[in-house]
Amino acid sequence: MCPERDIDKIAKGWTIAMLYSKDRLKRVNDWGNDQLDRAVREGRLVLETVCLFVHACVKHGQYQMPHEFWRVLHAEYGIVVYPSAMTEDIDVQGLGVDVTFTDAYCGHIVMYGRCCGSDPPPCPMQFLREPPPVYTK
Repeated sequence: MCPERDIDKIAKGWTIAMLYSKDRLKRVNDWGNDQLDRAVREGRLVLETVCLFVHACVKHGQYQMPHEFWRVLHAEYGIVVYPSAMTEDIDVQGLGVDVTFTDAYCGHIVMYGRCCGSDPPPCPMQFLREPPPVYTK
């Protein structure tokens, strides 16, 4: 398999998950556009998307994320995905009605907060697609 093509497939799946996450956050929390925009800036949309992506795609083996992805989540968003998110059964009863994936994965996928960076931070997939920095002496 070609790694670039894998990243493209993962990025396409991520985009779909982000659209569903945005809709879910807005619907479950009964948010208006201003509240949703604030959630995007604070990284909560990415947190919801990570939880959905782990639940639907990573946990079931559809995608194997590059190690860099997990580092980017931690460094840019303060998001930590504990091994229990991959191994334990998660109760998703009420999901999409009155529960978000963030609620369902509480304690398994956690956002501790960002230390720095742009507001809002770029999508984690942007980091994976960027070429490595040029080496200088």
